[in-house]
Amino acid sequence: MMKKLLVLSVLGVSALCAADGAKLFGAKCAECHGGDGKDVSISGKAIAGDAATLTKLVGYKNGSFGGEQKATMQGSIAGLSDDDLKAIAAHVGTLK
Repeated sequence: MMKKLLVLSVLGVSALCAADGAKLFGAKCAECHGGDGKDVSISGKAIAGDAATLTKLVGYKNGSFGGEQKATMQGSIAGLSDDDLKAIAAHVGTLK
């Protein structure tokens, strides 16, 4: 019984994170990248399914990544926590 509760609680947290990632993506990213992540941004590439999204987001946040779009991205993700960035990256990974 305890194992079932643990599994259900973990699944619930995963679903919650996915929902938060979708919500954050809609609020912070969709304007430039489209709701499905397929719009070509200033970088010239769509981000849907990008496995390196978390690395890029962290790089934007700490200033170690980005070209022309660095300032725009830093402004877009300012105030987001590391958990927020992970949730967004997880959501982007589900976009195909």
